[in-house]
Amino acid sequence: MMKNYSILLILSLLALGTNAFAAAVGNVYPLPNGYQTWESLQKEMQALSSKHPDLVTLRVIGFSGTEKLPIHALCIGTPDARRKVLIIGQHHGSEVLGVETALAWARELAVNYKHSGKIKKILAEFEFTIIPTLNPEGYRVVTSGQYQFKRKNNQETDGRTGLDWRTDGVDLNRNYPVFWEQGAVVPGSHENFKGSAPMSEAEVKASVLLAQENNFELAIFFHSSATGAYSEKIFLPAIDSSVPSQKERYDSLLRFAQAYAKRTRKAFGGGHYEVATGPSSREGNARNYFFHIHYTGAFLVEIGGINPDGISVIHPPDKMRKSITGMHVKALRNQFYRFSRGKL
Repeated sequence: MMKNYSILLILSLLALGTNAFAAAVGNVYPLPNGYQTWESLQKEMQALSSKHPDLVTLRVIGFSGTEKLPIHALCIGTPDARRKVLIIGQHHGSEVLGVETALAWARELAVNYKHSGKIKKILAEFEFTIIPTLNPEGYRVVTSGQYQFKRKNNQETDGRTGLDWRTDGVDLNRNYPVFWEQGAVVPGSHENFKGSAPMSEAEVKASVLLAQENNFELAIFFHSSATGAYSEKIFLPAIDSSVPSQKERYDSLLRFAQAYAKRTRKAFGGGHYEVATGPSSREGNARNYFFHIHYTGAFLVEIGGINPDGISVIHPPDKMRKSITGMHVKALRNQFYRFSRGKL
């Protein structure tokens, strides 16, 4: 009896220790050394292109509006690939997990192409355009340790002299030229300020021009919910269900998103990602623009997690960062392998 009691006590202590560790996992800032910085991201993309020239092309698709920082796209594919996929890791500066995930997927494709039958099959079918960050100004501020919650670009919009990282800037994911007028009218100092006009921002113009040049079948946009209200969910575009052709495209996209969600476990507490149900926002965001203007299947993935203390973790310790990005890379690999010979 004493032996059994001791075993139960040890197991209980181990469980408590595990829960205590999980509860302690939160945001870390400045970001740990394992995260990319603006400078290291440039070197990493250049290295992928240099080491795999037959597979990877590094393009500059535009420049940021204020600091004229280059916006890079990694184009990864083979001459046989006919179906085009766009992945944008970041619109909002603080949402760095998307940059890490997009870059990790680019590495997976480039580095493992010669060794993986799955990757060979995927790249025989799909060409990927991967933009780690569409907001290099916000990304540079966050990854340099200057301001953790920088969301917008660095346009001066708050009506005061001098750049204020807390208030200045345009929310790039509300600046696309679709349903723009339906977005909330807020002052330039608000975190969701949509700009003075649709497509007013150079970064969004670069994204729009890319869409016009390519017939993307699918577009995936990564975000991270700072409040936790949207964490570990997938959001689809707004639709008009009375339009049969639109409903058909939406239903196909929904099946793909649901399959992706089932392959992706939540960072805390078990269970899998969910696909949000109910009406989606009708405003000038990327998924609405690509879906309605270019007929691209487009959805948004909110990555991060809510820890047991109810804190939204979007800047996790390095070990958890690797776990989260690795999980999404695995989901992308399995998902595109499954659909490499059929419709998305």
